[in-house]
Amino acid sequence: MSSIMKFIQTGLLGEISLGLKRDTVEGLLGEPHDISVSSTPYILKYGSSQLSFSSDDPRATLQSIHLYFDDIVEFPQGLQLEGWLPNKGISAEEFLVHAKHFNVVLEVDEQHTFKNLQLGFKSKADVIVVFTIEEESTKLYSIHLSKRQR
Repeated sequence: MSSIMKFIQTGLLGEISLGLKRDTVEGLLGEPHDISVSSTPYILKYGSSQLSFSSDDPRATLQSIHLYFDDIVEFPQGLQLEGWLPNKGISAEEFLVHAKHFNVVLEVDEQHTFKNLQLGFKSKADVIVVFTIEEESTKLYSIHLSKRQR
């Protein structure tokens, strides 16, 4: 199974999962390409991925994983993504065909769906896949997982 589809199905992105300490994540992925200027949330940027932590403390835990799809899609070497990798040009319909091929179940997510603006889908692992709606077509925008608010 492709790493992107495994992330959608399980919430695991290679060795990266919610709850990992920031110093552990940096040990796995190396030096981030950029770091947010704010300390809350503290965001490490690795190419097309952004990892958010509760604070800038090295022991702070990973709160969310966001993968963004633009003209260029880059991920850190430490993720070692394999298999099918979507890009921003893929439509929701095409994406759902690939998901079905990998036995990944996605349902429309009303919380992330806005009429004429975006279409959201949610997996059983609570991973959200968002498509923007542009001139009656859909384009992949992001795939993300966030710690549930209580």
